[in-house]
Amino acid sequence: MKAIARTPMRVPKTPRAAQAPATTDKRRDLSGKPQDPVNVFCRVRPLQSDADLTCMRVKNNNTITVNTQDQLTHHKQNGAQREIQYIFKHVFQHDASQQDVFTAVALPLVDNLVRGRNSLLFTYGVTGSGKTYTMTGNSRHRGIMPRCLDVLFRTISDYQAKKFVFKPDRLNGFEILSEEDALLERQLEMNQRFAGSGRFGFRRKESDPEIASQASVEPTPLNVLEEDNMYSVFITYVEMYNNSVYDLLEDSGIQKSLQCKIIREDANHQMFVHGVTEVEVKTVDEALEVFQMGQKRKRMGHTVLNAESSRSHSVFNIRLVQAPTDCQGEHVVQDKRTITVSQLSLVDLAGSERSSRTKNTGVRLREAGNINNSLMTLRTCLEYLRENQQLAPNLAKKIPYRDSKITHMFKNYFDGEGQVSMIVCINPRMEDYDENMQVMKFAEMTQEVQIARATPMKTDLGFTPGRRKANKLFKIAVNNLNELGIPEAKQLDVDVGLVYSLGPDFPNYSMDSPEADSKIQELMHYLEQRIEKRRKLRSNMDIKCDNFRQTLMNMDRDNLQLRTELASLKVVYQQERERSAALENKVRIHESSIDVLNNTVSKRERKIQELTLKLSEQEHLVNQKEEEKEKQKKKFNSKLAVESDKNKREFDLKLREQRAKMQERMRIKDEKLRLVSNILQSEDVPSLPRSQSSEDLLNEKERAGTTGVFTARTESSVPATTRTDVYCTPSRHGMAVANNRHRRSRSAGDKWLEHRAANPVPLGTIMQPYLKNRKSVTKLTDMKELTGHGATKYCLVSQEADTDGDVETKLYKGNVIPTCGGGAQVVFNDVECLKQKSPVHSPTRKRPSNGNLSTSAFGGPLPSSVITSVQDVASRCTMGIEGHNSKKSKM
Repeated sequence: MKAIARTPMRVPKTPRAAQAPATTDKRRDLSGKPQDPVNVFCRVRPLQSDADLTCMRVKNNNTITVNTQDQLTHHKQNGAQREIQYIFKHVFQHDASQQDVFTAVALPLVDNLVRGRNSLLFTYGVTGSGKTYTMTGNSRHRGIMPRCLDVLFRTISDYQAKKFVFKPDRLNGFEILSEEDALLERQLEMNQRFAGSGRFGFRRKESDPEIASQASVEPTPLNVLEEDNMYSVFITYVEMYNNSVYDLLEDSGIQKSLQCKIIREDANHQMFVHGVTEVEVKTVDEALEVFQMGQKRKRMGHTVLNAESSRSHSVFNIRLVQAPTDCQGEHVVQDKRTITVSQLSLVDLAGSERSSRTKNTGVRLREAGNINNSLMTLRTCLEYLRENQQLAPNLAKKIPYRDSKITHMFKNYFDGEGQVSMIVCINPRMEDYDENMQVMKFAEMTQEVQIARATPMKTDLGFTPGRRKANKLFKIAVNNLNELGIPEAKQLDVDVGLVYSLGPDFPNYSMDSPEADSKIQELMHYLEQRIEKRRKLRSNMDIKCDNFRQTLMNMDRDNLQLRTELASLKVVYQQERERSAALENKVRIHESSIDVLNNTVSKRERKIQELTLKLSEQEHLVNQKEEEKEKQKKKFNSKLAVESDKNKREFDLKLREQRAKMQERMRIKDEKLRLVSNILQSEDVPSLPRSQSSEDLLNEKERAGTTGVFTARTESSVPATTRTDVYCTPSRHGMAVANNRHRRSRSAGDKWLEHRAANPVPLGTIMQPYLKNRKSVTKLTDMKELTGHGATKYCLVSQEADTDGDVETKLYKGNVIPTCGGGAQVVFNDVECLKQKSPVHSPTRKRPSNGNLSTSAFGGPLPSSVITSVQDVASRCTMGIEGHNSKKSKM
């Protein structure tokens, strides 16, 4: 990729200590191989809003231009526009479909996978640029990963080996199991699934709708398959989180957290994750189900720039294992050295981000730092690879693959063990200008890196090509002959043995080179192999010649038998022709009868149509009658509702009248109780003029209610009496004479007697009662308790719950006055009420005790003064009655 009209910028590197030139034999061997550049593609994400400003423009399918930030902010109109152009292998515009990206980028990698070559594809870009969408997609638009699986399984659908024929050896290799061992493994897996144990337990046959939608497209299979091989697909799914490797498919069991894995090198110098879970899958649905299981464990997070941001690098490996079949093309050759393993690694790199924009703190900030460090290590390794290509082998720098897990794991790809491709995802918003420029510089540098082209080595066993298909066709022919009744077909045998070829031509050797002796030894070994193969082929040819002579003799004998059978069959054939002619005559007679029956059936059908028409007319009449009935029903229902509403109003009116009468009677009774209470509490009996009787008052109220001129009264109907109307009466029985005007000397001070309950409720009020020089008692059973210690004041503490449910405390205070009999009585002169109220307004509650007193005769509310006076009268009357019942103390 080339950049035009831009100032080159060098990325600052961390200074390293001088190291000795390190070149391996492997690197020297790769120097003579053909090399390919890293394929870099660019995909532009659509703008989220039409109001967003863009800093990029797609010029053609290979070029994208970037405007400088000054031009975007100041909108310069005069002078030449300075643009930066970047050239890619292909540029996908914002309207490019997922299928277009897959066809151009990933389909060649699937072709390499089937051919036995390794491939690496990774997405790179800032956070929120569409990397995960490009790699995995969603339920409506499938990404690269599900499409690769779909093409792969459609290509090898008829050539897959049975499950557990290939088994991982936990060291990045595979073993070949016999048919008996593979059958035992399959039975064990089935038992675990039905028992609900194991890694995946029992799974229902109905797949996830999202998985089914991702596997619904039918792509075209590839035509690069070797039909004489058996294939199996294994997948692994790991992630690099905070520079540690975790297996997303691990069967953690009771442990909820995943265990960290390590990266090792196998016997073939290939890097792999030690102890990773390799799952064998046979269909696309099964593979996507395993992927979704690992996706649930993948670490995702919410940031300011992306609601679902990947917080780790995820690696999804598709491993294709293939091995040749035996000479009959039925079973895999039981030789571990014939196995060919190819791998396609799909890497979704986490996006680089700036903490000043994402506002990350704590764990998110640490994650972002580790992501940026790993991406910087990847950039450093690629830059060192590019520089080493321009230096002599003895001056090459040591590439720091081990500084990051992501580069350590894919070291083999950069050393020439497979094809490397990269998709650069760009968000063209003006806010991401700085981040996009860094991504463009990395892509420019990456495309200049050359990777050695890998050549897979496959073992040639000398078997006949196409033997598997030939054996299959031979078996189909044998089955067809058995169905035709030829039992000799079971004794036939197909010969798809060795290929009659001594091998490729002799290689070119130069005998004057210093290594002539070693070359002569290799040539002698090559000639010995050809001589041995020639001997084997000659012996095989002699056997086949003898078989061919025997076959010719058998065919001559069979030919004679067939001629005899043919003559007899001709006679039988003539007889069958005569019989068929007679049957044709019968068929013509039956056809004429069928025509007559068809005419009769048509007449019956016309009659059925007429009857059906009449039936529909009758049903129409019935429906009309039903509609009329419904109308009459609705009419009567409306009349019934009107009458019921009228009766309800009349009933409510009568009910209110009766309620008013009852309330008026109750008010008259309360007035009588108040008068009785006044009489009981007063010392002298006043001379009261005769007032109207309760019956007269009630009759008067009823008459007033019928005329609608009644008014609620708030005061007593009895006129107040004056002191001149009071006359003296003798004292009541049991009541001692006392002087109500008695005054004690104030120099001695007041002594209080506090009478309260045994377990009083805490007041909880701001104002607290203060009684100096007091004595508290809970019971008054003897007069001496009142007069014994010289108390002059008495305080009765009463606690009860008000109508709102709050605690109300009342303090009844009075003077202790001596009586003529030597006792004492209490004259109450003050009442204090303590109540705790909340500053927050609470909803009013219904007062069930005063429900009948709060309405007037016409259903309206009574004045508060009337309700208060009635309650006060009731309480005073209660106190008076309790005072007269006390016999032990005179109060």
